[in-house]
Amino acid sequence: MEQGFAGSKFGAYEILEELGSGGMGKVYRAKNVTLERIVALKVLAAQFSADPAFVQRFLKEARVAARLNHPNIVQIYEFGSVDGVHFIAMEYVDGQSLRKQLGLGRFTESDALRVARQAVRALAVAHAGGVVHRDIKPDNLMLTMNGELKLVDLGIAKRLDEDQNLTQTGQAVGTPHYISPEQIRGLKDIDARADIYSLGATLYHLVTGHAPYKGTSGALVMSMHLTHPLPDPRKYEPSLSEGICRVLRKMMAKERDERYPTAAALDQDLYRLQIGEMPAPEEPSISGIATMTGGGETPSFIPPLSGPGGPTPPPTPPSGMASRPRAVTSNSGSPAATPAPTPATMSLPVFREEDLHFVSAELAKHIGPLARVLVKKAAKSAANLVALGAAVEDNIPDEAQRRAFRAAIRAHAK
Repeated sequence: MEQGFAGSKFGAYEILEELGSGGMGKVYRAKNVTLERIVALKVLAAQFSADPAFVQRFLKEARVAARLNHPNIVQIYEFGSVDGVHFIAMEYVDGQSLRKQLGLGRFTESDALRVARQAVRALAVAHAGGVVHRDIKPDNLMLTMNGELKLVDLGIAKRLDEDQNLTQTGQAVGTPHYISPEQIRGLKDIDARADIYSLGATLYHLVTGHAPYKGTSGALVMSMHLTHPLPDPRKYEPSLSEGICRVLRKMMAKERDERYPTAAALDQDLYRLQIGEMPAPEEPSISGIATMTGGGETPSFIPPLSGPGGPTPPPTPPSGMASRPRAVTSNSGSPAATPAPTPATMSLPVFREEDLHFVSAELAKHIGPLARVLVKKAAKSAANLVALGAAVEDNIPDEAQRRAFRAAIRAHAK
């Protein structure tokens, strides 16, 4: 919307001020002239409005979210398009996000529990309506002037592209400091337990004043979600009760089967904490490493590790997913003939497993185990080994380390 300045018109709305902007578009405080109602008007960026598939999904999710009616969920009033630009008009919240509230300091345990229970009630309604938020974080939880929590950005279309999810902070189906392990791994069957994990990371931040994991890049933080044990929140705030620490460990179990199965089950333990009882959830047992390497559900894009007898054979692709041709060697050690590529695969690069493993190992020295996922994804479009290294080196935060990584890849490619 080119004319997004105060006083300009957008259909039935008068723009009052810009509230924020991002990759999806902009959000304005606006007034419905007919109803004389103040709204938050979310307007899609032109490139998204021009994408029919994206618009179809945007409208589908808007319809689902508009059916959700709960005091702790921002209400959607209307959605549609004006001159080909799509928009959603929703309830305007006069208050601040939990992110801004955290700028004033951490929450007390009792205040955090009160806020978390309101969020849980909102999520219970959303999940019952078939909506998984996928991006619970302090920015998407608003507190009104009278202390009522509002869950925002629920059901608004988000790109599910795995490349964005793995390389761009907050651009896809989660934000690195709060994202669930299964979202990082690129699983398609994301369910309510992903929201429970992200709410756990948010609650951890509220009571400690710190996100659960810290790192110099989004990739490093996501690697920690996959592999690092949850830091004891009492290292930041010793006064926290054992009860809330137990609940946080359960909410943020790396294996989703070990989390609270539903928002209602979580709410029971949050209520026990509020009334001074000690909840006793079962402690998570699976390690981060087991979760990262599959935990019984190996993602297709994580390359196999080499074993004592040589490279482990690749897993059979899921039904409907074509295998990519791989280079092979003869018994003499020289390259054997590679089958002629089909039209569907001839444009894709082919890398030896040992080359992928080398690049992954070099990158892992700087960002941890998530390197394997990033390399496998980049390998789908890189023209050669040097290009593959260039595609992933930006995940390394330090320039000197990037140079060292670049030199190692070039030396290996010779």
